[in-house]
Amino acid sequence: MGAARDLSGRRVLVTGASSGIGAATCRAVVDRGGTVAMLARRKQRLEDLAEELGDRATAVCCDVTDLNSLQKSVNEVADLLGGLDGIVAVAGRMMAGGITSGSPERWRELIDLNLVGPLATVRYATTRFPESGRRDVVIVGSTGALTPMPGVGIYAASKRGLEAAFDSLRLELAHHDVNVSLVMPGMFETEGLTLEGVIIDGEVPVTDAPMFVEGAGPAHPESLADCITFIMSLPEGICVNELVVRPTGQLIP
Repeated sequence: MGAARDLSGRRVLVTGASSGIGAATCRAVVDRGGTVAMLARRKQRLEDLAEELGDRATAVCCDVTDLNSLQKSVNEVADLLGGLDGIVAVAGRMMAGGITSGSPERWRELIDLNLVGPLATVRYATTRFPESGRRDVVIVGSTGALTPMPGVGIYAASKRGLEAAFDSLRLELAHHDVNVSLVMPGMFETEGLTLEGVIIDGEVPVTDAPMFVEGAGPAHPESLADCITFIMSLPEGICVNELVVRPTGQLIP
């Protein structure tokens, strides 16, 4: 199994790289022999992570909702690495609040981040893929797209939009022998689960539905990063198209 996770020689772009699932994925790529280009908004965190990971990690400060900056940053790291052959689009945020009490302006901002940002990343980065060899597009969605819950309607809509776009993107890129995967994580220990990480928009409806069995809780993001790097290290011609990963004790979403 260790050999199956070998990413030696692979050049992987990761967005949302400064914390949580993104940072864990960067560590996993480098640990398995790959080179990682890390994009995120928080410059100091990126620089700290680049120092931790060493010569096979490159950090570029970038907001994926700034499309001009995103395209420039993708081209910058692709030029530096001599191309790209992997994309892991992680950047996104959680929003909680009722649709009947929320702000459409804030919804648009969230959709720009959670839906347009990942797809724009794919749009710009796949142009820097080589003509052959193993090439992967991994889009990180959410189990929130699968299970309706009160208070997360706009967030779920942005993630369900990613699911629909993935279905189309897989068919589009299959003709170019490019692997496209949608990873839908449940609840992992990230900033998105903290009060500071969640966007509160309007009144949050109350729900008494338990999210976990008694004694269970969110899992470590390193476990999810391990799943992502495994997907990218499969033999050519084989792709895990959709993967739902939850802590064993998670009930919903």
